[in-house]
Amino acid sequence: MKHWRVVPLVVLLALAPAAVWSADESAGVKPETTSLYRTAREQVDKLNTTAAAKYAPEVIGQAKTSLDQAQKGLEAGNNRVTRESSEQALLQAKLALAVSDERIAAEKTAAAQKELAALEQRLNAILAGKGEQP
Repeated sequence: MKHWRVVPLVVLLALAPAAVWSADESAGVKPETTSLYRTAREQVDKLNTTAAAKYAPEVIGQAKTSLDQAQKGLEAGNNRVTRESSEQALLQAKLALAVSDERIAAEKTAAAQKELAALEQRLNAILAGKGEQP
């Protein structure tokens, strides 16, 4: 007959995490999350003045989409959505800079390879006794 006491306890324990999560969401956006959002907004806005605007516009677009989601979370008072979307936007801003650096390096590498090929061709012509072509 003691089973009737255990069942409510099990149900209570099963629902407790959901209740805690709901309470957190209804508490509104925390100040540290709002600060994180502002930082993310500043970092993404700064990307327009960097080489990333030219070399990684698709990643910047993704970061702006994440910021839009964070803004919606902020307006809805949803701390979790605001925090996660802000963190994602910050990571995407860093990714845009890294992609930009990589693409610039690839361009420089291609230019150096082209110059190297021209110099090798010139050297081979000199060594073959054909002299230097003007």
